[in-house]
Amino acid sequence: MLLLLGFSFLAGIFTAFSPCILPVLPAILSAGVAAGRLRPLGTILGLTCSFSFFTLALSWLVHKTGIAPSILRYIAIGLVFFFGLVMIFPKLSNWFAKVTTPIANLGQKIQGKRPHQGFGGGMLFGTALGLLWTPCAGPILGAITALAATGSINLTAILMTVSYSIGAGTIMLIYAYGSAKILNSSRFLSRYTERIRQVFGILMVLFALILILNWDMLINKKLSQIFPEIISEKNFNVEEKFREIYKRKELPENGPAPELTGITAWINSPPLTLSELRGKVVLIDFWTSSCINCIRTLPYLKNWYRDYKDYGFVIIGVHTPEFEFEKNYENVKKATLQFEITYPVAMDNNYATWRAYENSYWPAHYLIDQSGNIRMVHFGEGAYSETEKAIRKLLNMPAIEIQEAKRLSRPITPETYLGLDRGHSYQMRITPDKPADYDYTEPLGEDQVGLKGKWQAEGQYILAISDTSYLDLNFLATHAYLVLGGSSPIPLEITLDGNFYGTISVNGDREYKIVSTSYGRHLLSLKVPKGIRAYALTFGDE
Repeated sequence: MLLLLGFSFLAGIFTAFSPCILPVLPAILSAGVAAGRLRPLGTILGLTCSFSFFTLALSWLVHKTGIAPSILRYIAIGLVFFFGLVMIFPKLSNWFAKVTTPIANLGQKIQGKRPHQGFGGGMLFGTALGLLWTPCAGPILGAITALAATGSINLTAILMTVSYSIGAGTIMLIYAYGSAKILNSSRFLSRYTERIRQVFGILMVLFALILILNWDMLINKKLSQIFPEIISEKNFNVEEKFREIYKRKELPENGPAPELTGITAWINSPPLTLSELRGKVVLIDFWTSSCINCIRTLPYLKNWYRDYKDYGFVIIGVHTPEFEFEKNYENVKKATLQFEITYPVAMDNNYATWRAYENSYWPAHYLIDQSGNIRMVHFGEGAYSETEKAIRKLLNMPAIEIQEAKRLSRPITPETYLGLDRGHSYQMRITPDKPADYDYTEPLGEDQVGLKGKWQAEGQYILAISDTSYLDLNFLATHAYLVLGGSSPIPLEITLDGNFYGTISVNGDREYKIVSTSYGRHLLSLKVPKGIRAYALTFGDE
């Protein structure tokens, strides 16, 4: 736990030093040149608190209130725009100072100091920034977001989020106070304090306009090209550190494995419990049928089950859905037949077993010995030879030399969600929850998605409303996959780099392989039939 919190704190510090802080840096620096010595403290405190809250509770809040996430984003953008105007126009600044005086006084009383203007306004401004800020936090924030998306917010997730926020907030506080220190220590600059404040106000207004136009994603993508070793999640050393933590735990006992709980259905087996499997070696595989990373691990799992099931080895595939259609029994059963899975599959539709294991990843493997203790944990693809060696050791079988094929790792477009809840790669503004006509402006930026024709955007997917609905993407990879739902007698038409590529028939909710081509950047255009749902795009480079 302490190691996880330590890495979360360091990841926050890393994020605040990385180039992805640049889009919000003017707003942070403006806190230091605004009125009130405690305004920077209020701003950073508001930012870290709201960032922590919205990271953990946004999906719950949206679900309970029915508010589209985009509405909350626009409210926050409006606040940033307003604060920019406050800094530009002195009369508006004086009016706002009077309005927020009670809040400011309360903040000072809590700190046991005499009142100073600015703390309350800083808190409100920081709260808006916390909702807007989308840092390149890599796997740590990804783990927290996965927990939030599944509703499994526990003490570990809360402490990781708070540690991350404190790490980032500490550095941002230094930035904010540093800007004020420079102004106050320079006679030349202090004469132009008001003008500098207005310049920062203009930058904040521009920042709000950038967010309205969704140019912030473009900025981060450009930064990732300039500083790929810093921004790229694939090169984020913290991910490797997390894995190193668990590698140290491979064969030492790590306590009893939590029991399978809340399973809604079983496939290929009657209901099982870990207690009745005592005496056997068990591998728990958290997976979902539309996850390309999970699918790429299946050949190894099937081979292990084939080779070692007669020696006391059991695999239980705990299917924990990412999308709503993956909760359907027939869809999951069809997927097990398609992938030729013969080992037991448990449907964890309510995330009960996922939460019991405090899991955060698809796929995730937990290797359990004959006494019911966890002996090895691995997240994601890879470590196949290590896992098989551990299986053989727990089965008391002779050790053998297993060579794992080296896989070329090249940068590829990240998994791209299309629904409102997590769709952040669109070039244009998306209208929530109702049909709308789209026509994006060409050309698409790198890893950007564009829509043409009539679509309806929902929380998890976008729905084609006509037979002339187009989904376009600028991607970097060798293979492209798309999770689709529904069925249509009209095939989906594929155009790659301006040339007709082929068609596929959509006849059910699952992941479809769209294209296989040479590694590089490509423009993909899909003519999606009416009534078809598109959930997410994933990519491969093998």
